[in-house]
Amino acid sequence: MRILDHTRRLALAFTCVATVAAATAPPAAAQLFDRPLQAAPGSQMLLESDTLVYDVDTGAVTAVGSVFIEYNGYQIFASRVHYDQAANRLSAAGGVRLEEPDGNIVVAREIELSEDLREGFLTGLRADTIYRTRLAANRAERVDGEVTIFEDAGYTACYSCRKRPDKPPTWAIKARKVIYNEADKTLRFEKPEFDLFGNTVAVLPNFSVPDPTVRRKSGFLMPTAIYSNLLGFGVRVPYFQTLGPSRDVTFAATPLSRQGVFGDVEYRQRTGSGSFRVRATGIYQLDPSAFDDSSGNRNFRGSVSTEGNFYINPDWQWGWESTATTDRRYLSDYKQSTGDNLTEPTTIYLTGLGDRNYFDARVWAFRILQDDYNSTQVLNAPAPFSGVGQQLQGKQAYVHPAIDYEGVVNRSVLSGELSYKFNLISLTHQETDAFGAIVDNQRIARFRGVEGTFTRASAEVNWRKRVFAPLGQVFTPFAGARGDLFALDNRDPNVTSLDDDVLGRAMPWVGLTYRWPWLVSSKWGTQTIEPIAEIIARPNETHIGSLPNDDAQSVVFDDTNLFGTTRFSGYDRVEGGVRANIGVRYVLQTYSGAMLAATVGQSYHLAGRNSYAVPDIMDSTGNSGLSSDDSDLVGGLYFDTNGGLAITAKGRFDDETLDIQRAEVSAAARTGPLTSSAVYTFLAKQPDLGIIDDREEIQVAASLRALERVRIFGQLRYDLKDRDIIREGIGVAYDDDSLSVSVAYSEDRGGLPEDPVDRTVFFRIGLRTIGDGTVSTGLDN
Repeated sequence: MRILDHTRRLALAFTCVATVAAATAPPAAAQLFDRPLQAAPGSQMLLESDTLVYDVDTGAVTAVGSVFIEYNGYQIFASRVHYDQAANRLSAAGGVRLEEPDGNIVVAREIELSEDLREGFLTGLRADTIYRTRLAANRAERVDGEVTIFEDAGYTACYSCRKRPDKPPTWAIKARKVIYNEADKTLRFEKPEFDLFGNTVAVLPNFSVPDPTVRRKSGFLMPTAIYSNLLGFGVRVPYFQTLGPSRDVTFAATPLSRQGVFGDVEYRQRTGSGSFRVRATGIYQLDPSAFDDSSGNRNFRGSVSTEGNFYINPDWQWGWESTATTDRRYLSDYKQSTGDNLTEPTTIYLTGLGDRNYFDARVWAFRILQDDYNSTQVLNAPAPFSGVGQQLQGKQAYVHPAIDYEGVVNRSVLSGELSYKFNLISLTHQETDAFGAIVDNQRIARFRGVEGTFTRASAEVNWRKRVFAPLGQVFTPFAGARGDLFALDNRDPNVTSLDDDVLGRAMPWVGLTYRWPWLVSSKWGTQTIEPIAEIIARPNETHIGSLPNDDAQSVVFDDTNLFGTTRFSGYDRVEGGVRANIGVRYVLQTYSGAMLAATVGQSYHLAGRNSYAVPDIMDSTGNSGLSSDDSDLVGGLYFDTNGGLAITAKGRFDDETLDIQRAEVSAAARTGPLTSSAVYTFLAKQPDLGIIDDREEIQVAASLRALERVRIFGQLRYDLKDRDIIREGIGVAYDDDSLSVSVAYSEDRGGLPEDPVDRTVFFRIGLRTIGDGTVSTGLDN
């Protein structure tokens, strides 16, 4: 809290002014201030004034008229500065202004200090800090050398208020007394009030906060409030307890009017090589029926989470992350998860990062955060397999382990670059994860995962070299090879395609990429036209349908992977056959900063077996656009005016009819007070993957600054196929350099038809340097 810097700087002002007094006093008097002088040995003082008077009888020194003193980086301006040696008092009056070396400024009507700095006072003071905060008080008094009392004090962080001194600040904390204790480094507010736009809106209880030099101090933290029809109203009150320089613990209790007391405790510790934390939360619910028809309908609910990270040396580190819950819905019901997370991971890892290589080894488990459901958008597989949304936790794989190692050889090989990859993964499914697909008007089963344990080891090597030919032509020959070894332990007797125990697969390749960029220069900018052609020769992919597919279940063919050896997302599938890729790229750049880039192209299967035309147990190639000899057309457009408008469009089109198979268009615009964005997505139906209907939706968001500090914002997510609103919201906010307040209303209908409509009101207030608070109101049906 930067308010503390204000008061500490004011206490230092006493020291600064007394130090200057030591420099202005005669040698005998200067001995009384040996402590300040020793702080900056050899420092010299500059004194300017209209008149300088030294009383030989009393030893008093008085500077009068336009007094300016510069000492050790501090500057003092005043009408009069007086040092009384007999009384050991220093005083300054008449528009006193102290400027510190770091930029803080203290202004006061008058200052008076004792020679030992233990006592003194300032009147009519105001302090402005480099943190753009201000503290003012009618009077400040220093007592016993370690306590400073500010009377009738006010604090604000409204920096822009300096430009309108005739108006009150946006907000301020006023107190009858603000007491700064230098010994225990605390600041106490007595009889504080909170003012908003010059009007008192709240009377606060007395409270204390630590000095800013104290990074960690035990005490209560800022409370937060929550209201939900499922939980009731509650206020979270956390208490922070230090356990030494490297350990602390935070306790918090949230009494909820409907469900009881929600408690959580978090322990943190930093070691010489890293840090870790452990957090436990829980509640004994008074009304479990509020979560009827869900896993939350139970008495006790809670969670334990932990994470840690430790460095073995600068290149190697290890750590963990884990979360365990009593039920799947606990984290979302009690607002402990963020975003649309449907899983919480548990992992232990070891990573190493070198100059040209990388190593990562992990074990994984995932806690499902949604209850089982009945799917209506994906076909269920025929009996005896369970439904798509059933037995979700059992279908989630345990990975033990996943190891990746890759790098680049640190020297040229055959005048080119040689790189290598290694991957090992072993995983277990407790349940078969099946869905239905329509093939030849019949429903058959496809599998995302099969009950059993499956292990694969893969090793890959790649070589490439760039050759520049006449007229700017660029040839890039490349070659590579990959070998895979699978160990299969299929425990589902209903899946007969994975009966082999051990299988091996090898895939070499050789290819050539050709580019010929043409540059056209004009007065307004440049244009680049680049035809690209690529050919890759490989043998056929083997054992299609006889191997599991856990990490290559996604094939997204677009302009970003038009060129390359594979479009599969993982190692379980590998592209085979002879294929050519042809396309053209166009880039326009203006000298004003605008840019237009476009790519269009197509892939052609020339010989051998087309890997994308032969389905595996998952049929990851369903509607990939690559199953025929002539692939779908893909294109991408990127446009940026460098003036507030940016558009990205990507699409895949049927090569015969040019019907859209997949599309995404996004735009962001900023003009005057309006900022907006829109995203349109379309995915054609994929009966081979159980998706029987087209999917099409649009998301829009906008923010309008209606007034200088007031903005109106909203969002909408709309399903164009079902003509249904998925999510909508609207709000209003006030923002300036010290205060942020917003009120927003949103409706979220979830991802499943049976999900209830989540209606929520959010209220947020933030005070710069003080903290912020958030109140959310759930209005679920």
